[in-house]
Amino acid sequence: MSSVSLVESGKLKEHYVEYKDSSYISGNIYKGQVVNVLGNLQSAFINFGNAKNGFLSVGETIGHKTVLTDAGVMPKRLDVKEGDFVMVQATKEEIGSKGARLTTNISLPGRYLIFLPTLDFIGVSNKITDPETREKFESLLQKFKPDGAGFIARTACLEANKKEIEDEAKRLIKQWEKVLAEYEQTEGINQVYSDGDFIFRSVRDMLSTNIEAIVCNDVATAESLKESLKEKNIDFADKVRIYSGEYDMYDAFNVLGEVDKLLDRKVKIRSGVTLVFDYTEALTVIDVNTSGFARGNNHEETVFEANLEAAREIARQIRLRNIGGIIVVDFIDMSDETHKELLVEEIKKELLFDRTKTRVIGMSSLGLVEITRKKVGREISTVLLDECPFCHGDAHAHSVDYVARKIKAGLKRLFANTKMRSAVVTINFSLIDEMFKNKYFSNDCETIWKDKLIYFVPDREILNRNFTIKGSESPSVSVPSTAKLLY
Repeated sequence: MSSVSLVESGKLKEHYVEYKDSSYISGNIYKGQVVNVLGNLQSAFINFGNAKNGFLSVGETIGHKTVLTDAGVMPKRLDVKEGDFVMVQATKEEIGSKGARLTTNISLPGRYLIFLPTLDFIGVSNKITDPETREKFESLLQKFKPDGAGFIARTACLEANKKEIEDEAKRLIKQWEKVLAEYEQTEGINQVYSDGDFIFRSVRDMLSTNIEAIVCNDVATAESLKESLKEKNIDFADKVRIYSGEYDMYDAFNVLGEVDKLLDRKVKIRSGVTLVFDYTEALTVIDVNTSGFARGNNHEETVFEANLEAAREIARQIRLRNIGGIIVVDFIDMSDETHKELLVEEIKKELLFDRTKTRVIGMSSLGLVEITRKKVGREISTVLLDECPFCHGDAHAHSVDYVARKIKAGLKRLFANTKMRSAVVTINFSLIDEMFKNKYFSNDCETIWKDKLIYFVPDREILNRNFTIKGSESPSVSVPSTAKLLY
């Protein structure tokens, strides 16, 4: 399991996880072949090399239909037939029985710009709101734009000078020429461009001038990231560091503790208000619950301040949990219309920090605020939680990978005391075979723990994938015959 986190002033702001055997394809470009055309739906199924065929709709664009509408080139019909080869880009991952979503409107992202090689369009990020700044970027990009192609200025352009933007524009144009050449030379169905691995994509999109360091706990990952940053002319390679602390890196930065909270249905905030998250297939509902709320003398003002605090935390939780689709927030009731307007503006302001496209609809007459957020990747709980192995119902338990990561952090903390020679990990019997089969700890046992003895003891009484770790300064510890020695 690989993960990337953004920590600002000691507080977790973003967290992404990908399993080693996952096949993240969004952003990749393929030479695909049309398998079936659905004339009535103006869509087609494309074989692009994955197990499931991808879905190409006449309305599919790089992010939102308004991009093509604003450009005045919104297509009316899908101009392909069975057997045709087409260049397509994945925009959404496979979900369940549904294949990936594809588009023929290619986009190549950089740090400052998104290059649109097939679309004659100039755009500026909606998060850049100053009219003069928007006009400046539009005029600048018009100078770099090849005929028939376009650019979108990302928010990071605010941190760049003219030369940096121009250099990236030239690099993206050359990158597109390589993609075209690869497409022409490829016979049959194949991938012709990769948007980079999970680590690089995540880091690239998080970068800003405020980043002090990019800390990796693996030498190979750090070197690979450095090379990718240099290759893409992203001037942050010198900020990549190797973590050398005694504790697990995520334990040292308190990331694991914060992630544990993300898997809870309830989040308590300073005012005593509790945020309650309920997930359905159609939408996510967030209730601002007043269970522990301390009311002041001026009820309306106190409620308003509590709602403002809740709005800030909700914006953070939406990013951290990677909640997509329709989100409905039920705030504490207020009667002052000005307060309602200010509350909506506050959540809009906080969501400006979210790199994923979001839209705040406003407050309804029932006091509900509706938010839409583009679905990108998986919601964090679907990655770190499995179906409960005991009831096989609607309940969930921490995934084996996540439990293994927490055990590893606990062992590193224990062995930071150099006097400790052995450890006994007591855990539910159902997890032990998975731990050994997947060799979660083999690398550490061969290196930093090669002179330690670690026993895994099964215990049916420990449920919900909890565990305990006990250390000893003696290598000879008393363990039951059912214990397994970790090598």
